[in-house]
This record gives sequence, structure tokens and C-alpha cells, in this order.
Amino acid sequence: MGCDENSSPSPKIDPHCRLTNLQTHGVSSAHSQTAFQDTLTSHLAWWGLRRFERDADYFRWQRETLSPGDLRTLNTLVERKQAPAAGATEEVAFYDGTAQPQILPVLHSQQYDYYMAVGPAVAGRIGQARTVLDVGCGVGILTTFYARQFPHASFVGVDRSARSVTAASERAAALGLGNVRFECREAEQVQSGDRYDLIVATHALLQAERDPGIPSRNWQTFERALDPDPQSAFERRTGLDARLAYVTAALAPGGRLIVFEKTRQTARRVPFQRALAARGFTLREPPLPLRYMLVEEVADDGPLYVVGWVTDGSPAHAGLVWDEAPELNAEEEVSRCSGDAATFVWERFPDRVVTREAEWVDPRHGSIRVEWGTSQTILSYLYLTAGQTFRGILVWSQRLGPEVASQVARELEGTKLRGSGLGDLLRATWPAPASQEEVDQTPLYENHTAAAQHVWSWLPCRRVLQGSTSEAPDGRQRHLEHGTVAGLAYLYCANTFDQRQLVMVEPPRASLILRYYEELLQVDEASPHYS
Repeated sequence: MGCDENSSPSPKIDPHCRLTNLQTHGVSSAHSQTAFQDTLTSHLAWWGLRRFERDADYFRWQRETLSPGDLRTLNTLVERKQAPAAGATEEVAFYDGTAQPQILPVLHSQQYDYYMAVGPAVAGRIGQARTVLDVGCGVGILTTFYARQFPHASFVGVDRSARSVTAASERAAALGLGNVRFECREAEQVQSGDRYDLIVATHALLQAERDPGIPSRNWQTFERALDPDPQSAFERRTGLDARLAYVTAALAPGGRLIVFEKTRQTARRVPFQRALAARGFTLREPPLPLRYMLVEEVADDGPLYVVGWVTDGSPAHAGLVWDEAPELNAEEEVSRCSGDAATFVWERFPDRVVTREAEWVDPRHGSIRVEWGTSQTILSYLYLTAGQTFRGILVWSQRLGPEVASQVARELEGTKLRGSGLGDLLRATWPAPASQEEVDQTPLYENHTAAAQHVWSWLPCRRVLQGSTSEAPDGRQRHLEHGTVAGLAYLYCANTFDQRQLVMVEPPRASLILRYYEELLQVDEASPHYS
């Protein structure tokens, strides 16, 4: 439960990315979006990719599919790419090595939901573009998909991995695609005279995943100072300045740029947006949050931007401005778990008051029981059991009111009336069950998103028992506190790289909170993020 800049948000969210009711310029209808999803499923199957919901299932398939030698090669490539001193050479070696025919489908199956989220979103925005550049195309999985869907357009994919480009070219030939070609070159290398109606850059412009970004003014805010020096330093060390120079040189007048990077954390998103704005780019439609899973891990990506230049004669979009506030929605205030952990939490809710119950029989899952309730004046919950096979609980602060319960009730009612769809809803709503060893450590409530600050700020009459705020020489801060609220014990952690964490447990397990607090105090303050 540590508060760490590199940790992923804990709550699991809908991996299926339902793209509906998109009314912005250049976006296909919901029907077309669904069609893109259907055709992409077939396209990924042609590439040999498979979707997995459990890490154990994926790694079992990996061991069954790859030889011991291939596994050793893959593990070595991963270790070198993830080494602290790794650079462009190690990255290129990784993508060269994993472009081998036997490794390619196994490795890229980890990103199955990434393709299903990004592919339809981009395809729905290609529209009437005649020339399209895909920057950082890799082995061409999505580039060939776009080319298949839009035979009237000419596509170029560029990547710095020679073997990836070779694999992409071979697959395009096997598909009989005459409207796409692939080139091996750095994204920073401008080809004189090349201009494109549309440039697509997904996971290509901001590749320095370990870079934390620019810190906020202090641990209590998400705002950044308007200081050009940290911005310039961020662009230089991540290579963003050179890549954006290439993109701006390659984009035709009136063209559009679609970008999707690892920028969900505000500390990275704000300087990324400022870099786009400084080069004259404005939003062509509201940024689109895309949420998906990397098997069991929540991806820390997005949002997807569609931008262009105001001065190119295209219509300005009134009301669309660069928003530097963190992404917040009611869903992110909800803590969720399933399996034995869900029952463990439900049984330990102090002073549990049941406010509503519902029961019915589902054709596939048997007897369904749903219970809504509250605990003290702080938390509300929904506990669901489906036969003997599924148990899940949602927990949220009462500051949200009845909205969460009403939304889930409507979705459940829909599956009840249709007599189908309950399994998809359960998978989209709840994460994979925790291991048996972790069950007794499961909090009543846990939030690792920016929304944790809203819940913490709202907690009525909280009593702080211990608190600590550390500050590095450059002003970066981290705040820790533990205390009680309405009889529950809580731990709150916040820092200037937008990490927020709130954990609450019932009184008999208050010692857990104290232990976590003391462990966090012992974290080495010489960490590169704080020294």
C-alpha cells in the first residue's frame, strides 16, 4: 500500500472502452465504432494475438508457446530494456528481438486491450484523410488495420526498429495491402517535402516512462507554476522537443494530429499539453479518456488528443481549452474487490446498515443477490453474489450520495431484463480476485487516484494522530498522516507528483494503518524523486 510515484492506480476499470455518442468533428458514428471493434477482433486474430484476463493464464500460454531458448531471450531483452541505465540502444534491441515471428504474437497479446481501445478510436477519426503517417508504428499491427479499413488513403508507418519494420512490411504484403509502406528511421528524422493530412502518434512522442514530469506547487494542489525552465528541461530529457519538431514539419496545412501517450498522471500530462500548445496546436475535440487493462494491470495512459493549428484556416472550436486539472470522475472514488477479499470486507463493515436488497435468477450465473448498505456516516457499499462462483463489493464515500448505487442498479437491472450480459458487467466492474495471502490485508476502502484527495478533504471531523511532511532541497514534497474518522482508522499520503492514496480500516485492524505509516516514514528520502 505504499505511496510511490511509479505505482499504478489500484481500482480496476472497464477494459472494453465503449465508444458511444461521439458527436465531435471527424468522429464516426457509434455504429461505425462497433464495426471497427468487430473487424479489429478478426484482425488481431489474424496476427495471432489472444486476449487474457488473468496473468496466470497468459504466462502459462507463454510457456506453452515459446521454447526455453525463446523465453530466455525474451527475459534478457526485458531486463536490459528495464535496467535503470537503459537507453535508446536497449529499446531498439528489445523491439528488434521481439519482432521475431514466434515471439511477436505472444508479447503483443499482453497489449490486446490497448489495441482494442486505441484502434477503433483512431480509425473513427481518420475520415477523409488521404495521407496518414503512423509514427512509432512498431510491427504494424494497427497501421495495417487502418490501411485495411481505408483503402482510399495512403499510409506510411515509421519506426526505429529495423526488424519491426521488416515484420510490418511482410505482414502488409501477406494481407495484400498496396496502400501502406513502412520505413526504418527515427521519429526525429524529417523527410524533406513529406506532408500528411493526418499524423497518428500513439506511445511514440513521450517514451521516457520513468520520467516523473514536473512537480506541483505543493502536496495540497495539482497546479504547476508557469516556469519555462522546468518545461524546457522536461522536453529535452524526454526527447519530446525533437519529436514535436518532426511532427510539426510533417503535418500538412489543415491537417490533424492524433496523440495518445503515457500521460494520465497530471505531472506528465501538463507539460505534454503545454508543449503542444506552445507549438500552436489547439484541441479539435475534447480529450478522450481511454481506459484499458494490460491483462490484470490498469494502464496509466491517455487521454487521446485530436489537435490542429488555428492559423491553418480550419474552424476554431470554441470552448475547448487545455485543462490542467487532474482527471476526476465519480468512478475513481469507488474502491472495489472481488472473491474472498470482497466477503472479507463485507463481513468487517462496522455498524453495517442494509438499505436495500434484490434477488433474482440469472440463466448463466444462477441465484443473484445484491445488498446496498452504509457504515457509520462515512462509507456506502454494494455487495453482490452470483451463485457460488462470484462475489464482489464496491465501497464509496457518502459524499457521492446515491449516484453510484443508482448507476450500478440500472446496469444490473438491464442484465436482469435481457437475461444476458451479467458476466461482461461483472468482469468490467470488478478486478481479478486477490490472492489468498492478501485477503486479510484488504482495507475497507482504498484509493490510489487523484480522487483520494477529494475524499480525504471531505472526511468529517477527522482526527490526525501522526503526520509528517518532508521537503527536498528543490521544493518537492511528500505528506503522510494517519488518524481516525467516525471510528475508522485511515492513512493518507500525498506528494507533488500527484500521487494520492487513502486507506481506511475498521478499529480491530487499526494497527495495520500504523504499521503502513511507519514503513512509509522509513522510505529512503534520498530517492531520486525527493532529493
